Amino acid sequence: MTTISKAPPFTLYEYRASPFCVAVRVGLHECQVAFTPRDVDLTKPRTAAFLKRSPFGRLPALVEHRPSGELAVFESPAVLLFLAERFPQSPLGFSDLTARGEAYSWLSYVATGFAVELWTVYCEEHVLEDGERSPRSHQRARGEFDRHLDVLDRHLARRAFLAGDYSVADTLATPLLDLLDHLKVDLAAFPRVRSWRDRLRERPSYKDAWPGEDDEE
Repeated sequence: MTTISKAPPFTLYEYRASPFCVAVRVGLHECQVAFTPRDVDLTKPRTAAFLKRSPFGRLPALVEHRPSGELAVFESPAVLLFLAERFPQSPLGFSDLTARGEAYSWLSYVATGFAVELWTVYCEEHVLEDGERSPRSHQRARGEFDRHLDVLDRHLARRAFLAGDYSVADTLATPLLDLLDHLKVDLAAFPRVRSWRDRLRERPSYKDAWPGEDDEE
């Protein structure tokens, strides 16, 4: 008897090098969900079909193929929250209302606080041309980012993960913390942040989340 294999019920539209796309990959791995990856060429205009799934053309976008039609979710925090609700028994699921509230709060912070400050420093050090850089802006950004790391370090003195147990907030933070390797950050000054990053990297979901040499097409 011939077995007909079906395509995975999820399609992930992504740009593999984006930390936000990596975060969604980690989330899918945490949920042990099979998915079809679709790499989007950033140099080409978005198709009308893609814009129906992500109106602003942003990545990542996750599509669940249902008998009644497609369900598209865009923006990485929203995708991770969708996965947490869709797979409540996974590590992303919430055990109770308290866990949900804490995870929501920390997810919002990672997306709108930590990521913004990190990206500001990253741009000053790696993206902007010499004539575009501002020593004053760089100094301010580094000072503010160090303050964020200090607050996180003190917070993690009482828990292994941001909301106590592993949650969507840690999922989004995982690839962002990897970017610290490209910044002049001495994590010896923030030992609990360093230990938190190590714990996240040890999770099976982290394996092969970033693109490797074999992923170049």
